[in-house]
Amino acid sequence: MIIFAEALRTISIVILVFSSAFYLRHLEKTKKQNKLSTFEFTMYIIIQIAYILFAISLLIFVFVE
Repeated sequence: MIIFAEALRTISIVILVFSSAFYLRHLEKTKKQNKLSTFEFTMYIIIQIAYILFAISLLIFVFVE
């Protein structure tokens, strides 16, 4: 049961990473065409911070264990 939960968590992380990547790409295209709204700009910053934190957590996971 724990393996199933870990597999579901991994699948959800992959889906979240891909969906945020597509949304980030959409925001970058929108940013080039016209100014982002406050919500879009906030999401743009939050997604970039999330990618940095995700990368740091992966590095910690790989090098600590």
